[in-house]
Amino acid sequence: MIIIDSHKGTDFLKIHRLAGEIENIVQHPGHVYKIMADHFGDTFFIAREENEDNDTEILGFMMGFMSFQMKGELFIWQIAVSENAQGKGIGSKLLQHTIDYAIKANDCDAVIATVETGNKPSQKLFERSGFKIDSQKYRSNDLEMVNIDGRDAIKNYYGSGTDQIFYVKKL
Repeated sequence: MIIIDSHKGTDFLKIHRLAGEIENIVQHPGHVYKIMADHFGDTFFIAREENEDNDTEILGFMMGFMSFQMKGELFIWQIAVSENAQGKGIGSKLLQHTIDYAIKANDCDAVIATVETGNKPSQKLFERSGFKIDSQKYRSNDLEMVNIDGRDAIKNYYGSGTDQIFYVKKL
């Protein structure tokens, strides 16, 4: 049975390892996952499955936080599913769990995420889940807009050389 719950910080090294095994996912240093769990654990969800030995296998995670700058928004920083669990609805379950959390949260009006223009699986996930593209809203005057495959994105948004699509789900 797949269980989705808040990450309490005990599995941060497993999550760090998992991020490193997934193509197109940025693996942050291990302590980043610990800090996010310790300080934003209520918006850091893991999908896990217990095997016959009562050992827990982490299938995926969604790391996010409520924004203090952009009031009323829950920002999804990273969502990832292990390669052997992809295609089984784990990403959709994690995303729906996050949306449900945001709906129950006080003063949360939207869930937002950025997705690289080359990350087609994540684009499909957010679009299937009812997210709309609203990159223009998050563009500052010094950043250029680009349109890739019919999706508006902000060129080099994070300064890392990648173009980002902003996905928004109004609650």
